[in-house]
Amino acid sequence: MDKAKFRSLGKSVLVLALIALCSGLLLGLVYRLTYVDPLLSTYERFAADTGASFSAMADEEGAAYGDGRVVYYALSDDGTVQAFLAEGGGGFGGTVQLYVYLRGGKIEKIAVGDHKETYLGRLEDAGFLQGFLGKDIASLDALATDGVAGATKSSNAVKSALDAVASYCGEHAPQGTVSARPAPGAGEAAAVRTSFAGGSGS
Repeated sequence: MDKAKFRSLGKSVLVLALIALCSGLLLGLVYRLTYVDPLLSTYERFAADTGASFSAMADEEGAAYGDGRVVYYALSDDGTVQAFLAEGGGGFGGTVQLYVYLRGGKIEKIAVGDHKETYLGRLEDAGFLQGFLGKDIASLDALATDGVAGATKSSNAVKSALDAVASYCGEHAPQGTVSARPAPGAGEAAAVRTSFAGGSGS
């Protein structure tokens, strides 16, 4: 290979390397600018939905129960509100996320999170979610609740998410405490023990 061809090949390789480097840097910048930390966004949603402050996630690993799963659990700073991000599988469009809030062991509020359900509006029209408000989590049998006609799979996904919350409370309440990790930027406290308030399974 003569020198001219070698130089031309070298320039081409250098140009391609520079393009790849610039593309990687730009993609990294876009990712950093658009990335939403799921833990932080959950703290913000808990606070917005309840008006309470949350500075420690009591459980960020959660637990799975059948077709449902608790993704995150937190206790409000004043110890009065238990907040859950739960997911229920088996929906028509896949998984349905629910934000579930307890006060004194009773369901105070349920808010729908991410989902791809076409028929979830039918549940809202039928007052399906509202039917769980005020229920004692210790005696809740969500899976035995009748679903909404025409939205059976959506109903099942919601029931699975609520069942996961009830199962989680029943499993953790007797232990009395769960580990808690401070929220991002919440100070220097690394790990605290937080009482699992209002979720008595007895």
